[in-house]
Amino acid sequence: MKFSPFIAPSIVLMVVAFNQTFAGSSPDNQAVAQISAEQQRITQISDTCYQSWQQLHWTIGENGMPAANHPAFNNGIKRICQARAELFFEGYEISPFIEPESQAQIYPIVFRPDVEEIKEHLRLNLPQLRLI
Repeated sequence: MKFSPFIAPSIVLMVVAFNQTFAGSSPDNQAVAQISAEQQRITQISDTCYQSWQQLHWTIGENGMPAANHPAFNNGIKRICQARAELFFEGYEISPFIEPESQAQIYPIVFRPDVEEIKEHLRLNLPQLRLI
C-alpha cells in the first residue's frame, strides 16, 4: 500500500480527463453537427441540380439567348435549386432536380428574389406532408 498516495490522484486525473474528453459531444453539439451535415447535403444537391440544369441548354427570348448566359435567370435557377433541395429534405414529395419539360413551372418564379418566397410558391402545388 505504499503506492496509494499516487493511485488516488491518478484516478482523479483520469476521471477529469474522461469527463473533459466527452464534454464536447453534448447533445447540443451533436444537433449543430447534424444541422451542419444536412446543410452540406442540401448545398451539394442544390449544386448538382444547377449543374444538371445547365446541361438542359434552355433558351430565353425571341433571339434564343442561352438562359445560362443571362445573369438574373442563372441566379434565379440557383435559388430554385436551393428551394427544391430544402423542400426535399423537409420531406415534401418533390424532386430536388429541375426536369427538362418544367419550363412552364420555372419561368414564372425564376426572377423571385428570395428562396423562401420560391419555397412558398412551390408548396402551393405540392401534396400535403404525410405523418410517418
